[in-house]
Amino acid sequence: MELRQLRYFVAVAEERHFGRAARRLCIAVPSLSQQIQALERDLHVTLLERSPRSVALTPAGEMLLEHAHGLLARAERARNEVRCADGRHRHLTLRVVPAVEHVMDGSLHHLSGPDSGLEVTTAISTDSDAIRAIRQEHIDAAIVWVRSPQDQDLAGTILRQVPLHLALPAGHRLAAAEAVPVADLAAETIVMFPRDLFLGIWDHIIGHLLPAGPPRPDQVLTQPDLINAPEAILRSVAAGHGVGPVAPAMAERLPAPGIIIRPLAPPLLVPVELIWREPAHPALQKVITLLAGTRGQER
Repeated sequence: MELRQLRYFVAVAEERHFGRAARRLCIAVPSLSQQIQALERDLHVTLLERSPRSVALTPAGEMLLEHAHGLLARAERARNEVRCADGRHRHLTLRVVPAVEHVMDGSLHHLSGPDSGLEVTTAISTDSDAIRAIRQEHIDAAIVWVRSPQDQDLAGTILRQVPLHLALPAGHRLAAAEAVPVADLAAETIVMFPRDLFLGIWDHIIGHLLPAGPPRPDQVLTQPDLINAPEAILRSVAAGHGVGPVAPAMAERLPAPGIIIRPLAPPLLVPVELIWREPAHPALQKVITLLAGTRGQER
């Protein structure tokens, strides 16, 4: 059992999809599948139940995932301590939730290099997985959308206030409005991502769009097993399933025919937060200082 295979397995287990895991790892799907099969042969167990659209963990897979996080974290710590022994290298691990990299003005690309004296490895993750990884000390820090009240005990700082607009089908009754009044959404179906993956931002958005709460059980339409939230929401809106929130920066990068993007009245602002677990070691403190210096609001 190799560490590389464990990393591949964790990616598939977290994404629940070989294609998304392969994109996250920057490898080909056949190569990823072969490595998982080799791991299963080595352990003499089936780790994943595969279907054409997704994968699920077997009991053996669930157990390995629990151990894999700890093994990879210990291996990473050992690697970092060895590399830092000469006093020159500083390596950190950072989780970033989907779409955040598009609203950070490229500031993430300047964390590593000779100017900073840091080597920062980033990986895409859901809010819930990123927060869990911080609590279990598997990573140094994470950039997430607004945290839920239950996660306010972690240290953090707000890096951005990102305005979210509303995506509507082109023929929608509100598409001609210069800004869509939130009061006019009470009867609309809202297309969203699963709440358990992005708890804080889900509650923040729905609390703004439907301040009185959803008047009917099926009013919030969620997309299952979602990691590429903006793309899936736009596809669903284009198909006429409802209206949905989207960051302007993402709408520009993901043009969808038949969709109109409008601001909301009152505006919906969502914080992007850098969070970590105290105490922050010197290299992490440097990352905090670098990112905090980029504070701003997306226009």
